[in-house]
Amino acid sequence: ICALELIRREDAALGSEPISIGIWVGAASTPNTFAKAFEAVKRARAGHQDALKGLVLDACPWCGTPFSADRSFAASERRFDFFCRNDTCEFGGGQADHLPCNLVDEALYQTPPTLLLGTIDKFARLTWDERTSAFFGLHGNRPPELIIQDELHLIAGALGSVAGLYEAALDTVLIQRGVYPKYVAATATIRMAADQVRRLYGRELAVFPPPGLSSDDSFFSRTVASSQQPGRLYLGHLAPLLSRSHCLAPLAATLQVAPEAVFTAEHASREALLDAWWTQIVYHGSLRGVGNSHNAFNIDVRNHAERLIKEICNQRLQRECTTIEQETLVERRHVRIAQLTSLATAEENARTFARLEIARTEGGECVDVALATNMIAVGLDVARLALMIVNGQPLTTAEYIQASSRVGRGEVPGLVVANYYRDQARSLSHYENFRPYHESFYRFVEPTSVTPFTFQARNRALHAALVIALRHACALLSDNNSAGSFDPSDECVSKVIETLKARCARADTQRADETAKHLDALVKAWREEVCHCAATRIPLLYQAPSNDKANARLLYSHGDKIRGLWETPNSMRNVENTALLEIR
Repeated sequence: ICALELIRREDAALGSEPISIGIWVGAASTPNTFAKAFEAVKRARAGHQDALKGLVLDACPWCGTPFSADRSFAASERRFDFFCRNDTCEFGGGQADHLPCNLVDEALYQTPPTLLLGTIDKFARLTWDERTSAFFGLHGNRPPELIIQDELHLIAGALGSVAGLYEAALDTVLIQRGVYPKYVAATATIRMAADQVRRLYGRELAVFPPPGLSSDDSFFSRTVASSQQPGRLYLGHLAPLLSRSHCLAPLAATLQVAPEAVFTAEHASREALLDAWWTQIVYHGSLRGVGNSHNAFNIDVRNHAERLIKEICNQRLQRECTTIEQETLVERRHVRIAQLTSLATAEENARTFARLEIARTEGGECVDVALATNMIAVGLDVARLALMIVNGQPLTTAEYIQASSRVGRGEVPGLVVANYYRDQARSLSHYENFRPYHESFYRFVEPTSVTPFTFQARNRALHAALVIALRHACALLSDNNSAGSFDPSDECVSKVIETLKARCARADTQRADETAKHLDALVKAWREEVCHCAATRIPLLYQAPSNDKANARLLYSHGDKIRGLWETPNSMRNVENTALLEIR
């Protein structure tokens, strides 16, 4: 983005609008308001350096100059910008040369970026906040013309079903703006992709790169023989005499000690190999498994490792081993354990990700063991990692492929050890068919399920799609206090409703009539609410504060005491009622 912006500055034909990037995510990851960003900068200037973690960037993306709390941020109650104070940097120096990036929601609404990065959950805010219309060309800027979806296989199940309804609404808004965007979706593990793409985006699928004459050379990628460059190696481990709570310890201890035992001082690439296999990634299918493994590493794995180290040291003393080898073995007695799970905060996980980049020779922050759940199946790209234990066969082949591909991404080939359980039928089946399964495991990838237009999905989010389509396509319905202006006979309103029906029908022809009838029922309910509020002289808003009894609301959140017409999600994940338990 910085390079593109510099090119634009040098070529007047590219216009005067800056090329920029923005990140649009939840409040747990970034400050969503100027006030919160200003507060974070003030806390950092007062000496709390952790306050800047939520600002994502810690250095200039162009020249790499580290940011400082005192000089690198222009923050106030009405503004937030990043600055580079390196005078030799193309983006450094004067106040006008702020970096072409932002992460505060209010700044993104004021000046929509050229490229917007966002999480799928954040798009639930389109129903609630009229300011998000800025992303659709409401204020003269161009609407989105290219939409990129990474990790398409994750947009499935309940999440994908709700997301499909929101996609229909977004597409409707863009069609009303005269824009038919191109969609690019990326995934490595998917099956029945054509059905998923049609139900999510209402488009026909085209695979890129297309299949050619040879699977070994598609012009964009080439197959390299293992003899030229060793690839990732999979190893199956089954301890038939040990239970699932005890089979991990001897395996993990062996892998912990093995690099020092195998790669002696005479080995030419000893340091590179030691660092690559120094950090064990232990993958689990549940949080319970992470807790059990943490206890095992603190006690059982340590005891097994100490016995192995003692045996190796005795052998090396007999052959007069080097001091370096001896010190390395002693160092491994004290294992540094980190966790990557949903129980940790975003900042804690970010620190752990950063620690995984630290080589073993760079100090005491290097991680020896990282206990993780499926949250590392995407997004973890650390070249130095080359060793993983998959503790128990994952539920799906797609999850197994995605998780195990986190190691072996650098020069050193990766080793993935699948630790199978003797009392689990799935583990025994995979162990018995280990070789044929791993030689062609992409053919075992499960098909994904996306059903946006079933009754359950429509009942949860079709009204939200209707509100998004009307609120962002019809200017008279944009403001929070304009929910009472809804009139199905209005030309713009009726056109948007028909466009939404057509878009839903294109995605799922079998349920087109059901969806159209459901939309008609929602339109009728909204109109009746407008008439009722007009008769009682109560203003109808899209949303109102939880303690506001003077106004009616069209939408309300899960758990609100004062209800409106439709319960509307703030996230695309499932939200269940909670219950309090009393232990007697």
